[in-house]
Amino acid sequence: MAAPRKKRPDASTWPSLSNHETPPVHEDVFIGLLPILQELAAWWQARQATLEQASNASRQTERITFHVEQRWIEAIRKQADLDGFTYTQIVNEAFRQYFEGL
Repeated sequence: MAAPRKKRPDASTWPSLSNHETPPVHEDVFIGLLPILQELAAWWQARQATLEQASNASRQTERITFHVEQRWIEAIRKQADLDGFTYTQIVNEAFRQYFEGL
């Protein structure tokens, strides 16, 4: 036999949201998170721009072999994992910064 349905609370007992005010506790949490959210938004925008560039069909890629120090290979892999980018995106960004003098 199925359990009886729970009654939904009467809407009149719910807190009023008509004044559009955020409870102070939530406002404090939000204010504390604001710098992190701004950093996250900036990271996301940079990531989207990089992904858009990487998907640009006019930018052809080619597989080539270079001999580099092991530390750079590890750094590329680590950064790609951290940022969620491909190795190609990390290497292209490094080359862009080097050759454009950023």
